Amino acid sequence: LKLAAGRECPPCPAPAVIRSSTPTMGSGEAPVAGLIFLHGSGDCGAGIRDWLASTSGGDFERRLTAAGVKVVYPDAPAVPYTLNGGYPQNVWFDRVALAYNAPEDVAGVARSLEQVDAEIDRLIEAGISRSHIAVGGMSMGGCLAMHAAYGAGRHAGALAAAACLSCFLPHDSGLDAACRERLAGAGSGEAGASGAPALFMGHGEADGMINPSWAQLTRERLEACGVPVPAKVAMFPGVGHDMCPEEVRLVTDFLLKHLAGS
Repeated sequence: LKLAAGRECPPCPAPAVIRSSTPTMGSGEAPVAGLIFLHGSGDCGAGIRDWLASTSGGDFERRLTAAGVKVVYPDAPAVPYTLNGGYPQNVWFDRVALAYNAPEDVAGVARSLEQVDAEIDRLIEAGISRSHIAVGGMSMGGCLAMHAAYGAGRHAGALAAAACLSCFLPHDSGLDAACRERLAGAGSGEAGASGAPALFMGHGEADGMINPSWAQLTRERLEACGVPVPAKVAMFPGVGHDMCPEEVRLVTDFLLKHLAGS
């Protein structure tokens, strides 16, 4: 799928209800791991699933499910979105500007974290260990995945991995303080504290919507918080606010390493 100018992600119709598009494992086998992959603004679960499939030639989901990974693609609710003139759009949280220095929508992030945490709960209830669950996302979905993995989510610090593409954390994000507090608790042996999941970050070098430097700043901040960040953000020459086959292949390899190999 190609992006229209000025859009974060391919448009999808607003869902009547919040749902998850969940492929079956096949062969009657129970999944051994889980992945929750979050779409960007204006998209939906089915849309990001199709986008990943078209970019990878179907290999993204095929390789994961063959390894016993259940993949879930939740839908964001349709809520008023400032960047859409205040009209409802499928978004995880509001943005008043697409800028590193724009304020974070604390209430919106908290609301969507509850939805992601509920998806994780369902995977756990299905018999999947929390340490065998990863989160990922594109654009706004990648930002929320960071919050779920390292911020104030109920399962933050206890998941296997996070794969975050073409995204950033705004300068005033509450994730930094939440992550530092949890990791400080882990160091002191505080009950309920834990470490940090492995992280993959990817970004198109030609992204004219989310400046690649914002992703680099985000990586540096996460490192300062104690997150085991990659040595660098994986950059893809000539790629805009989009995904490319090489990026999706690397993401799939990363997820298989930390899920199927865990």
